[in-house]
Amino acid sequence: MARKRRAEVPLPAEAAPSSRRKRMTQEERSALSDRRMFEAAMALICEKGAHRTTLKEICERAGYSRGLANYRFGSKDAFFDQLIGHFNQAWKEHLQAHVGQRRGAEAIRAAIDAFESFLLEHGDYMRSRYIIMYESIATDNVISRKLRLAHRIYHNDLAEWVRQGIEAGDIAPDLDPDEFAAWYNAFIFGTVFQWLVAPEQVDVRRLCGFFRRQVERALAAPAGNAEG
Repeated sequence: MARKRRAEVPLPAEAAPSSRRKRMTQEERSALSDRRMFEAAMALICEKGAHRTTLKEICERAGYSRGLANYRFGSKDAFFDQLIGHFNQAWKEHLQAHVGQRRGAEAIRAAIDAFESFLLEHGDYMRSRYIIMYESIATDNVISRKLRLAHRIYHNDLAEWVRQGIEAGDIAPDLDPDEFAAWYNAFIFGTVFQWLVAPEQVDVRRLCGFFRRQVERALAAPAGNAEG
């Protein structure tokens, strides 16, 4: 049976050479082995895909005994489920750092900045996450269900930001929140897919710059509203 996931535990600070090293607790050792297995899994998934990556290979790449991942998580699906959770938490924290308390149009602009920087700075996270998710589309499993849920959350967040902006008067009142959210997500996931297929052909900064200009046109409130 897969274990219940614990909160992430930061790696302990490295002790100075002249000082006595503090021994890690069991919780810290488990967190460290999880992190190393997640990193090994990301590398293998990027190399050969999710379906062809095995728990045995993940453990060996991470430097642990072959059965550790199976003992710790119970199955490959459960391991990948936790790995997706690890990705989602990293993205959530990155997005929150950019959006913060912003609302409406400012939140939408900040979300584009977050997407651009995350794709450029955390490419392995994005590549392995979407390989797992896209390979799961044909099967009704926990990962494909989480993918559908994630898309619904992204859509709802964007639609709500549009409604906030309309209420504040800084987004055009005739902009349909659901249509905008679908269009926005089509750009985001279309860009990710193109980047997965042929990253050398995708200029992320240029594409995001173009998209920002299109978003500003879509959001633009009529001059009368902008003047109060």
